[in-house]
Amino acid sequence: MAPKRKHSHLLLAVMERITDMSYPMLFLIWTGLALGFAGVSWALSYIPGQGPQALEGLPPLIRFMDALYFSVITTATVGYGDITPNGISRILAAAQSVSAVFIFAVFVTKLVSHRQEITLREIHRMTFEDVFRNTREGLFIARNDLDRVIRDIEVERTLDQHGWRILLNAFRQIESMLAEIPDFYANGEHDLTIDATREQLLLEAVHRTFHRVNKTLDVMTANSVAWTEHGECMTGLQKLTKIVSATTPLWRERSPYTERAAFEDIMQLNADLHARTQQTGLPGDPA
Repeated sequence: MAPKRKHSHLLLAVMERITDMSYPMLFLIWTGLALGFAGVSWALSYIPGQGPQALEGLPPLIRFMDALYFSVITTATVGYGDITPNGISRILAAAQSVSAVFIFAVFVTKLVSHRQEITLREIHRMTFEDVFRNTREGLFIARNDLDRVIRDIEVERTLDQHGWRILLNAFRQIESMLAEIPDFYANGEHDLTIDATREQLLLEAVHRTFHRVNKTLDVMTANSVAWTEHGECMTGLQKLTKIVSATTPLWRERSPYTERAAFEDIMQLNADLHARTQQTGLPGDPA
């Protein structure tokens, strides 16, 4: 069993080596097979009954050209039949056909694989673009919900049950969107990464969102809406500050760009929000 395993591993290694070759290298091997077998057929034609038929008696140059022609049609698996192998050349022709078919199969497989890779990269790119767009749109929707809460409070001087539900959903939306941001920089599998312009747009969206959260709390405080006594509201705010404290440093670390002031602004807004939740005297998770 050991020798069989050894031969099997050797064969697999050879096949992997061939499949890893470039297109020009595979073409050179295919051409080398044609020239090499042509030379052998030419030499065998001088041995009666061992070389391809119809090569005997020809001048050396014409004989080699006919041998090359025979080798090419054998390598291409065409086999017109005008020149047929005899004796040892039959074994060589069979070996040449099998070798040529294998090389051609590898060539076609690599071509199909390359097209599939291009298609997969395009799918990954489109998915990446969708996730990025959905993240910004999610933050935009959350800001709109916060603006609606602000308008309701300024008009009604209070916040009803529906308004609290909108506020809590906005907090959860922001939390969900923020959790996805570091993944934009962890795309080693398909070599996609966020560019500087998109990062700037994302930083601006996060900054504006947290500014809107603080503004909402200011309006609630100014209109005597007891947000500090609302358990779900406090829990949502504490989760927000916690996830920003966890994701922003990771975001800044993975970012390949030199923009750092925007990250500091986000961290400062988050610190202000965390301080407001701690001033209530309610227990909260540390940021």
